[in-house]
Amino acid sequence: MKKLVALTPIMTMLCACALAVGAAGVSGALGYRWYKGELHISYAKEFPSVWKATKKALRDLHIRILHEESDPVEGYIKGVTQLGKKVRVKGAFDGRLTRLRIRVGLLGDKDYALAIKYKIDYFLKRENQR
Repeated sequence: MKKLVALTPIMTMLCACALAVGAAGVSGALGYRWYKGELHISYAKEFPSVWKATKKALRDLHIRILHEESDPVEGYIKGVTQLGKKVRVKGAFDGRLTRLRIRVGLLGDKDYALAIKYKIDYFLKRENQR
């Protein structure tokens, strides 16, 4: 019985350490998912044509645009899907490439973000065919 009593503080300390390590691992996974859940795309096109295709893609996917800000070299769109997921698109032209960042939902939904990308590609291709 004395051995069990002597081991109790050690076991409590080990359990507390395991719990702390487990909690740190979970928060790290959430941070990683947040970063990875954002789709980054680059287009070798001027910003206005990419931005126009982006807005067409969002409308075509029935994403309601709640707020938009843009100028000739950068822009931001905040929208919502029909199921209530938030959509954020940020774009900027660096003089050579137009770079877009797309996030769907709080932690990121890559499949939905890729669907937006494919629609943007579609509208850019249609623009080039004219």
